[in-house]
Amino acid sequence: MNSDAIYREARDLGPWLVETRRHFHRHPELGLEERETASYIEARLDDLGIEHARRGTAVVGLLRGGRPGACVALRADIDALPLAEEGQSEYRSVNEGRMHACGHDAHMAIQLGAARILAGRRGSLPGSVKLLFQPAEETTGGAKAMIEDGCLENPRVERVYGLHVM
Repeated sequence: MNSDAIYREARDLGPWLVETRRHFHRHPELGLEERETASYIEARLDDLGIEHARRGTAVVGLLRGGRPGACVALRADIDALPLAEEGQSEYRSVNEGRMHACGHDAHMAIQLGAARILAGRRGSLPGSVKLLFQPAEETTGGAKAMIEDGCLENPRVERVYGLHVM
């Protein structure tokens, strides 16, 4: 894969990424209540032709590459915090007493952006990429439940990559 082309495509996704992040920011949901968030994620994965499964509010996408190789995972948190948002931005939280104060809105947008770029290259992609959208990171240990439900199996994940914004 040509890294310059991927960089240009990522840069060109800027407006879409901003709108996606702002959608999540406007509609924050607390841990294990992320029903609308999970539905939005599933709709975007459907748009990309990426198979997915949902258990509770956890979403696991699976992008199968066109060449043999290992399975890696990308992980994003999806829950918000029980905080009142100050300010009057156009994308301010519409769910009073809840807000994405820790960057999870950006995590989800970035991961969906990566999914868009990778989906467009699936034919040349070696192996598979699992897209782990984890609920309840802030409160009740959503990762443990996802692992117990088998998110790292079938195909078996060799590595998991995550990020955190500053």
